[in-house]
Amino acid sequence: MSKETDILKRALAREKNARKQAEKILEEKASDLFQLTTELRTANEKLESLVSERTSELQGVFENIVDAYVVMNLSGDVLKMNDAAKTLFGYDIDKEPLNVVGLIYKQDIPYAMKSFQELVKKGAFTNYNARVYTKQREVRNVQINASLVFNAKKEPIAAQGIVRDTTEQVKNQQVFEEQKKQLSVIVENSSLGIALTQHGKILQTNSAFQQLLGFTADELNTMQVKDISVKDEYNASKEKMEALNNGDIDNFTIQKKYRKKDGGILTAKTSVSAVRNDLGNIKYQVALIEDMSEQLKQQLKEKQLLSDLEKSNQELNDYAHIVSHDLKSPLRSISSLISWLQEDYADVFDKKANTTFDMLHKKVDKMDQLINGVLEYASVDRIEKKIYSINLNQIVQDVIEVIYVPEHISVKITNTLPTVQGDEFRLQQLFQNLISNAIKYNDKQKGVVKISCEEKERFWEFSIEDNGIGVEKKYFEKIFNVFQSLENEDNSTGIGLSIVKKIVDFYGGRIWLTSQVGEGSTFYFTIKK
Repeated sequence: MSKETDILKRALAREKNARKQAEKILEEKASDLFQLTTELRTANEKLESLVSERTSELQGVFENIVDAYVVMNLSGDVLKMNDAAKTLFGYDIDKEPLNVVGLIYKQDIPYAMKSFQELVKKGAFTNYNARVYTKQREVRNVQINASLVFNAKKEPIAAQGIVRDTTEQVKNQQVFEEQKKQLSVIVENSSLGIALTQHGKILQTNSAFQQLLGFTADELNTMQVKDISVKDEYNASKEKMEALNNGDIDNFTIQKKYRKKDGGILTAKTSVSAVRNDLGNIKYQVALIEDMSEQLKQQLKEKQLLSDLEKSNQELNDYAHIVSHDLKSPLRSISSLISWLQEDYADVFDKKANTTFDMLHKKVDKMDQLINGVLEYASVDRIEKKIYSINLNQIVQDVIEVIYVPEHISVKITNTLPTVQGDEFRLQQLFQNLISNAIKYNDKQKGVVKISCEEKERFWEFSIEDNGIGVEKKYFEKIFNVFQSLENEDNSTGIGLSIVKKIVDFYGGRIWLTSQVGEGSTFYFTIKK
């Protein structure tokens, strides 16, 4: 009995020790579990915060993305769309259902189905361009980048896509293409030769360029600029090209000689412009060439004509002086002979004879005036053109003092005359002839001649006004022609006003008149400032 009791006690002791050890292990495990639970709770809180933060960020991206964003199921029903998508398509799925099939432009349906199959097969597509309808049935051009959405089992459950409205871009591209076509037509049909080059290589030319040099487009496309350039001319233009390539200049124009296919030489005005990229580096050079062959021939012809004209004018001027001298000599002899006859036979000639001799004297004087007029007219534009600042107030005052002004006629300068650029001789001739005419053809008891000037934007406008006999309208143009005068005016040579017009023309102005017969005339003329 005692032995059994000992055995039982030892068993109880072992059980008690085992229980203590189990309790100790349980306490340790409970502590570990508590710590692990605390860590897990903290991790879950962090994860929830992170998920919430990421969800908020994604929601912000979703709502604020500039382009339209759409999520749909695989049947095409729209599940979600941002504000940009609502604005683009005109639909709000919170108020009405929407299936993307109804948005597809009718003619684009086959293309859309093919693209959707590609999406399902490959999981994504990019730069899908199509046309869609809005709720208002407006057609818009769009570009779509889409991808599938998968579940945990990696099964496709939806599709998402960013839809960019490219309507304006497409319109602009269409306009650009149309303008490009128009420009190509203009370039191809231009009378100027046009070439596109890059680093000295010819890339493209138009028909005019090909015709000017005699090469075909294919031939030119295999050539360098130096291949069609005369060697010395190419070296001369090389400096300009280097300045263009370095960015020192954007264009230049030179006269250049080109080698033609038949061995001939083409002289052309060449304008070269640079086409640069955003960094300022040259992408291409555009050259415009204009055939100067005819122009150079014309310039030589004009130069020869000018030389011949100068020679002819000089000969004409010399001839006028010679003829003047040859004519004046017998006139002086005739005048002297008439005077001798009148003196020697004064007691023989009656009043009628003396009147006849007086008429002869007048005719001789008129002939002398006519010869002087011819010389003046011939020399108006032959005298060396020296430009000075001329005070016209002084010029006119000098004229008034030199010419004969009858007592019954007054000559007035009504306002201050300007200082102009010209030469004294011509300007004095101009005013003297006009003022003398105004005095000569004044039949009033109290004659008045008024000289005035009005300033215009680019010239001075002068007027010589009188209250004389006036001029009929039919003579307004005629009186400015050489040897033309009013009818029944035996004392006029018909040269004075033609000299006036020639001087006004010489200074690049014009002359005209207004007049009333019996009331007077006003002659106007202009001189450039």
